[in-house]
Amino acid sequence: MDAFAAIRFAVGTGFLLVAAVSDVRTRKVPDPLWIALGSVGVLLLAVQFVANPGDPGAWALLGSAAILFYAIFLGAPLFEQDGFHPRPIRILLFIIAAALFAYPAATHSSAVSPMPQGLLELYSMPAMVLVYQWFYRVRILHGGADTKALIALGLLVPTYPDVTPFPLIGLSPRVESFWRIAFPFSLVVWVDAAVLFLAVPVGFLVRNLLAGNLALPQAFLGYRARIDPLPRHVWLMEKITERGDHVLVLFPKRDGNPSQEVARLRAAGIDRAWVTPQVPFMVPLLGGLLLAFFVGNVLLGLLPFGG
Repeated sequence: MDAFAAIRFAVGTGFLLVAAVSDVRTRKVPDPLWIALGSVGVLLLAVQFVANPGDPGAWALLGSAAILFYAIFLGAPLFEQDGFHPRPIRILLFIIAAALFAYPAATHSSAVSPMPQGLLELYSMPAMVLVYQWFYRVRILHGGADTKALIALGLLVPTYPDVTPFPLIGLSPRVESFWRIAFPFSLVVWVDAAVLFLAVPVGFLVRNLLAGNLALPQAFLGYRARIDPLPRHVWLMEKITERGDHVLVLFPKRDGNPSQEVARLRAAGIDRAWVTPQVPFMVPLLGGLLLAFFVGNVLLGLLPFGG
């Protein structure tokens, strides 16, 4: 493992450990944590560029990614619930970010020279800032903290780190160059975290089996609990509708009114109901980072070009 990889691993693990503790306790992770993590990533990459000078286009991609990253946390967005708000400074910054993004490709195209592999891999930095935000908007990612964490990790570890003799699951040389560009390291972290997250429904099923509450499919999604008081950090899966019907909602909305829903259930004589916990995703994300560094993309073990 080289020095930069070791620093990135230590920083990423430390920040995600703090995030996981906060997520477990409050189900919230403050934005300053992600701002700090992304800033460390930007600074670390700048130091690496100075220590190991390369294609000047790399600086342009770093600048583009930094603008897009800080725009998430600073200033008002262009689109809000009441529509589009033209904000000249913000629009100008996005134009600059787009120009910086295009600069390396335009430079190499005009010189009729291919872009080096390392530069192509760095394109994932600004690209994934936008991709993860799109994932959030289409509900592939369900939490704002999850999205910000992956974006910050994309800045911290923009390319695959040199952690020889790891990871255990490698890539076939015939697809490695393409895979490093098309599947950035932060995406590996997310995939590995998602695989770890699959243990959650299995854990619910085991808990419900032991408690004698084997009702499917809700046994995979939560457990039965007393509603007076309602446990912390859960959503009710059972509800009484305005028409008085007792219904089961497998995927309850997060913006409901639990106090009102509990009151309706109690009025109907129900003192125990199915609930689904708000699982702190920072915990499997921390595990995903560890797996990504030392094991690799666990899905590759199932694919013919892995290993």
